Amino acid sequence: MIVGVTAYMLGVFAGSYFYKAQYPHRTWLVLLPVLPLIYIAATIMRHISEKDEMWRKIITEAFAFSAIATGFTCASYVFFRALGAPEFHAEWVICIMAAYSLIGMFFSGRKYFSCQEDK
Repeated sequence: MIVGVTAYMLGVFAGSYFYKAQYPHRTWLVLLPVLPLIYIAATIMRHISEKDEMWRKIITEAFAFSAIATGFTCASYVFFRALGAPEFHAEWVICIMAAYSLIGMFFSGRKYFSCQEDK
């Protein structure tokens, strides 16, 4: 994970440092950080697959809740923007997903761990 995050940061730095509007290779520079993100996603997937069945189910439910809730939040924000809410920036999405995944982990984990205490 450290290798992936370091490569991502270097890709962002290289893209911003070497990016010039007149360069023909500027499109490739923008895509440079995508390769480490693919590696990070594969690392996370491998980490989840190494968990036992209960933890995989908890994490999957939390991520499903996070994806659905984030989608509805972003879609609903269009209506609030029409009412004068501040502009929605794309970098907020990762923060919203992280918050919703923590909420999902809490409720999903509570459901499975409370079932074990009852037995």
